[in-house]
Amino acid sequence: MTATIQNLFAAAMTLDADSRRDLSEQLWDTVQPQDESVFSEATWQEIGRRVAASDAGQVEHVAGDVALAQVRAEHGLAAAE
Repeated sequence: MTATIQNLFAAAMTLDADSRRDLSEQLWDTVQPQDESVFSEATWQEIGRRVAASDAGQVEHVAGDVALAQVRAEHGLAAAE
């Protein structure tokens, strides 16, 4: 990582979480514009709805390995090795 990138990262880390999220979204849009994305507008709206629900504490987060184990158990599938 170059010194300039390190300096920018250090400065970004002084921001609160919401500001860092906003900055990351703005940066991402310069790399992968929304209209060129693999996601449809409906998918972007769903992502926004889920992020807002998460930020508001309205959802329970489950670790990926726990979620996969639950799905496997519900469908009688063997655990991954």
